[in-house]
Amino acid sequence: MGMVGHSGGGSTALQAMHDDPRIAAAVNMDGQLHFPGPDGRTGVHLTDVAEQGLDRPFLLLGTRADDSGPHQQQPGWDALWKHSTGWHADFTLDGSRHGSYTDAETLLPQLARQGAIAPGTLRNDIGDIRPDRAVLATRTYVAAFFDHWLRGHDTHLLDGPSARFPEMVHQP
Repeated sequence: MGMVGHSGGGSTALQAMHDDPRIAAAVNMDGQLHFPGPDGRTGVHLTDVAEQGLDRPFLLLGTRADDSGPHQQQPGWDALWKHSTGWHADFTLDGSRHGSYTDAETLLPQLARQGAIAPGTLRNDIGDIRPDRAVLATRTYVAAFFDHWLRGHDTHLLDGPSARFPEMVHQP
């Protein structure tokens, strides 16, 4: 069984895998694993999965570097990376924003064309990656991950950079 989620759902997918050994693999699409300290201003609180790591495969899919970026930029993702013994990979969807891993990627441009939302709002929500490329890359990478870890079919897409998907930046 595998689990995938975006934002809070991505964090939940990893935490659920940590807590439930039946989950063999998980994908976190831009879900943070750290939160402000108890007073809300100082320090960082890490989730259990970030502090203890995982012994099974997981995939992190982040957004452009000035948003969430790669695992090295996020305390929770960085701690998870360092504490995990299972296979793991991190890719950043260049030009994306938090909403790029949702249906907002295809719906918001339609609303913008109709004048319902401003171009600046569109860029803030989904970035400047072409929607068709964002959707194709997301679907392809998530499918390749689960095909490999749940079905035993390795396409080698997750091995590193891909000429087919230059917008997916591999984070070593």
